[in-house]
Amino acid sequence: MDDRQQGKWRRKFSRRWGRTALLSVGGLALASTVPPQRPVEAHPAAIAPIGFGELAVLTYNVKGLPWPAASGREQALARIGERLAALRRMGAQPGVVILQEAFTPEAKAIAKAAGYAWQVLGPSARPRPGNPVGGNWYFGETQAAMLDSGLAVLSDHPVLRIERAAFPVGACAGFDCIAAKGVLLVTIDLPGTGPVTVAATHFNSRKASGVAFARANAAYARQAAFLGDILRRQKSLPEPLILAGDFNRGDRPARIAALSGVLGKHNDALESLADAGLLEGPQLADFATIRRRGRDLQFASDGRNVQVEPVAAHVPFGTEPDGTMLSDHLGFVVRYRLTPRTLRFAARTR
Repeated sequence: MDDRQQGKWRRKFSRRWGRTALLSVGGLALASTVPPQRPVEAHPAAIAPIGFGELAVLTYNVKGLPWPAASGREQALARIGERLAALRRMGAQPGVVILQEAFTPEAKAIAKAAGYAWQVLGPSARPRPGNPVGGNWYFGETQAAMLDSGLAVLSDHPVLRIERAAFPVGACAGFDCIAAKGVLLVTIDLPGTGPVTVAATHFNSRKASGVAFARANAAYARQAAFLGDILRRQKSLPEPLILAGDFNRGDRPARIAALSGVLGKHNDALESLADAGLLEGPQLADFATIRRRGRDLQFASDGRNVQVEPVAAHVPFGTEPDGTMLSDHLGFVVRYRLTPRTLRFAARTR
């Protein structure tokens, strides 16, 4: 269609379907009450000094959706930035923050408010899909993406390399096609370790996509395969990898199988910490919620000469004292220890 027709389509889409469609871009966007700002209560895992060769990574879907999907989010998004800034004043900020649904200017402003030197945004566009499994214009399946990926990586450490990859043509279904979801890889220079790649992603939703589950799951499988190609290529590089985001996996066998099939030896950080008895204390209920929902995940894999081990976790963006949340997701930090293999070998032979 020409520009005039496309403009007419977009206006009609916004009037009739915009709210329902954009709600599904993140999989779920329930109305929430912004809680009063609380003093920052740093978990012991947060305030313990970050050692040489350690990295703390936060993943958080901040629900930075544009109108008409959400409104009145400015205050909550500002408070997310303020809380990260408060953690920084305590010396307890995560070295890397991985955001999803950072669509709006207020969401993108979190980096500056929180004092991060580096902010890298994800894919900004995806071409007109021509969806091979059929497409409906009112889902956005037959048009180019109307929104960017909503992905952002914030870092205290210098950025060495950036790669952006929107999910390919046909690897979306339903309202998720409105956003250019995909994968963002950022290689940072970590003191004591050298290059480390952190990857952000946001997968297709299921029920909220608005299409039959079989179609939504088929798109999910194509996205998993695309991620698998990236991970196989990454494996040929020397640096370790930390992968995090909103995987929209849930307790769904088809999705678990699709994702597990491409992750291989990538270690689920929270599951490893739970197995080691390291998820405990007052945040146990929040950890249980995160694990039960199975959407917000972090994975790690060793580099050629560096071993990655999750050693602690905490939830700076969990359930507030009054029971509300700053987003419809919980934001959690995993602390990783990255150890050169030569040092580990030397320690064993003493």
